[in-house]
Amino acid sequence: MALLIKDIRQLVTCRNDNGIPNSGKMQSGIGLIENGNIIADKGKILYAGSASGLKKFISRNKIKIGNIIEGRNKIVTPGFVDSHTHFVFAGNRENEYEMRLAGKSYQEIASSGGGIISTVNAVRKSSKRDLIKISMKRLEKFISYGTTTVEGKSGYGLDTENEVKLLEVINELNCENKYGLDIIPTFLGAHSVPKGKKKIDYLEEICFEMLPQISRKKLARFIDIFIEENYFDKKDAGIIFSEGRKYGLIPKLHTDQFKSIGGTDVAIKYNAISVDHLEVLKKRDISKLAQYNSEPGNRKITATLLPGVSYFLDIKYQPARELISSGIPVALATDFNPGSCMTENLQIIMSLASLKLKMSSEEILNAVTINAAFALGMEEITGSIEAGKQADILMFDMPSYKYLVYNFGVNNIELVIKKGKIIYENGKIL
Repeated sequence: MALLIKDIRQLVTCRNDNGIPNSGKMQSGIGLIENGNIIADKGKILYAGSASGLKKFISRNKIKIGNIIEGRNKIVTPGFVDSHTHFVFAGNRENEYEMRLAGKSYQEIASSGGGIISTVNAVRKSSKRDLIKISMKRLEKFISYGTTTVEGKSGYGLDTENEVKLLEVINELNCENKYGLDIIPTFLGAHSVPKGKKKIDYLEEICFEMLPQISRKKLARFIDIFIEENYFDKKDAGIIFSEGRKYGLIPKLHTDQFKSIGGTDVAIKYNAISVDHLEVLKKRDISKLAQYNSEPGNRKITATLLPGVSYFLDIKYQPARELISSGIPVALATDFNPGSCMTENLQIIMSLASLKLKMSSEEILNAVTINAAFALGMEEITGSIEAGKQADILMFDMPSYKYLVYNFGVNNIELVIKKGKIIYENGKIL
């Protein structure tokens, strides 16, 4: 028996018909349907359209409706896709937050034993069971704010045993979470060089110990690297990505967060699916990305912006307007992690994108749905409300879709539906 959501005041489909991420002027196209209707069955969307089309569809396909949800005076959007997170970790770093307020920089905190290394020590002391339990609670918070697909990175192990452990946790959560969330694993062994080890030795461990195990166990879809001064550079990235691609892993990058040291060149050379952060991205690199994306046959590189990091670290915000005007598709993500953005709330990120990145409501909606799905290679499965895709759907009790960024800091979600199943309703995880 099918599910019907009927008479929706505003149905935001974020439908994408051209097979590439929404960019430039198209980033404002949200496929809005007034008085829209959705039919879903067996976890998939069968119909998304007008009331007149609905009657014909039901009659022609002999659809039997079981559950009816009233959409009158409601706003419906695709489930949010959070394409950049580090949600599997142990320990807390709230003390570092106050250190930053006292004037310490991110780099100074790291050099004094804090930062990534602090979390690495906590992860190494934690069992898989502990990490699964902690991470499941975080996933429920993601759900409560509308995230139905989430990427998760390793990077807090920094040795073969613990990097594999983190990816096993992510994969087990993907297979076993009762909500049906899609959880996409990314290998980020090149997050930092572990204490007491030379970089060249660690690169060899990544390439010749970690990657073979990760590949054999099929633990990751993507391979990521933190390209930053005092971490990893273009040469390191070339070594890691060359080896990672042998195992079928798709490159993603952390780059241009504090210093611009050539991450864009690496992204283009290795056909990265996304470049993330970009707080200090140079105009010349925007031009390079735009040129690459304009060439026929290239899969478009999505610029994934993380304004929550800028807010949390009190650093420069990303050049969203320049990226969009250059025809580069923009996605938004939380970058949820213990050191630089401690929030699972993608709606707050949307608010920051409105105020600080000067993005429109329409651009933002595409950035957290279809474009974020492209940044994870999930565009044929989720990210929009259209026939054939998963029924990943949010219902809001608010007057219009623009209200979502206007009424900031308030959660107006009434329902979260994942693969056709209601998993959150009126403030409660089901």
